[in-house]
Amino acid sequence: MDETEQSAQQESSTSVDDHHNKFAKKYRYFILEPAILLLFYAWNVSSAVFTNQIVYQSCTVTLGIAEEECALLGTENETEATQELEKMVQPYTTNILMAKSLIESIIPALCSMFIGPWSDKYGRKPVLLATFTGSLFSYSLLALICFLSGRYVVDPWYYILAFIPAALSGGNCALITGVFCYITDVTNEQNRAVKMGVLEAALFGGLLLGTLSSSFILRWSNSTTVFAIAAVAILLGILYITFYIDESIQPNEMDNSSCKLREIFRFELVSDLFYTCFKRRPNFDRVIIWLVITALGASIFAMEGNGTVNFLFLRERFDWTVKEYSFYDATIIVFMIVGNIVGMYGVKKFFGLSESILAAIGFCSYAIDSGIKGVAYQPWHLYLAIVVSMMKGIAGPMGRAVISNTAPPNDIGKIFSLTTSIESLTPLISAPVYTFVYKKTLPWFPGAFNLISATVYFFCLCLMILVRIFEGMYQPTTYTSIN
Repeated sequence: MDETEQSAQQESSTSVDDHHNKFAKKYRYFILEPAILLLFYAWNVSSAVFTNQIVYQSCTVTLGIAEEECALLGTENETEATQELEKMVQPYTTNILMAKSLIESIIPALCSMFIGPWSDKYGRKPVLLATFTGSLFSYSLLALICFLSGRYVVDPWYYILAFIPAALSGGNCALITGVFCYITDVTNEQNRAVKMGVLEAALFGGLLLGTLSSSFILRWSNSTTVFAIAAVAILLGILYITFYIDESIQPNEMDNSSCKLREIFRFELVSDLFYTCFKRRPNFDRVIIWLVITALGASIFAMEGNGTVNFLFLRERFDWTVKEYSFYDATIIVFMIVGNIVGMYGVKKFFGLSESILAAIGFCSYAIDSGIKGVAYQPWHLYLAIVVSMMKGIAGPMGRAVISNTAPPNDIGKIFSLTTSIESLTPLISAPVYTFVYKKTLPWFPGAFNLISATVYFFCLCLMILVRIFEGMYQPTTYTSIN
């Protein structure tokens, strides 16, 4: 290597260090955590309320039942007749929820294949702003449709239209890609796993606040107000990203062409994405990456499928109201936050376990949780599952930490894009499967779908054990952030 090349490498290394130090100082405490907290607050404050609203309007509009009878659904005043009505309404409700799940899966999955490679060239911040803006439009439309339904006869299928803006902006698929790419850009191998764990804790914090406040806001106001509050929370997240978050891609690496929007839909980006994800890598790096991608995709299959019918299952099995469900959901989130802290600062620090083993522990916790819920016949069984599976929340961030530590930084955007696309496509299968199983087993074993989830999570556990075996055979090639 001649003196010119050595000098160029030293200058590049100095530039990288200066760029990285800038982010290390600014993001000492918070990176994207406040914005993520606000977004997931919006998601969870409206989640159960949305399902409740669909149940009510399916009852009044689709089945033509009197409003007085439909208003008793999901309340503490349910009678035996109301419980029978619940079984009539739920099949219509599950169809609408399945359609919502499919819209939130198909379009974002396709968009993500373009967005990840595009963000490697044009920056992460536009992706983050686009996903938040799409969600803002969706929750604003939800509030508008709900407001109109109080004055006119509105078919509950119209609510599906509200989720199109969020899907067109990339949805959770693009959001996860942008967020984890950004975290990878501004952290190094030493603190990346911890930062991803903190981000996950912020996500759970938003879910917790949304769960705790949901039933109270609904009791004091109405569903329209709940959706409007969700929209305002997302608007605050947009302001945070706009004025506090700096672009993480170095200016000398960013393409400054004027046709950035048109560049999103270049098919060369997709071909480059597949080449990057399938190309040969040193040692067992390619095998490790694909084992983790498969585990993450399978876990989302179970999560999304479970989420489609879980609230309906709890209503049917235990006659829970929104208030009881909210308390249960809040308890889950509290224990998951505690489990994250124990996993990241206790188990990882004191026992020195690798990210792959921590991910395996997380998937094992998910499997135990689903198994217990599947056979539960008393509410306290569900709370037992929460305590036993408190470390399940570390599975996702630790899996992504394995990928970000195994792949070079300039490949991260492409690999995360394909990962989230696969994750987003799994509801195309899981939503119909879980809906079908729930409908067929509703009369005699409504919790059967949980046993499917337990099996899937056990499969994910086995994959992460294989990852650790390959890591032990040859140490995976590690990389530090170039930014």
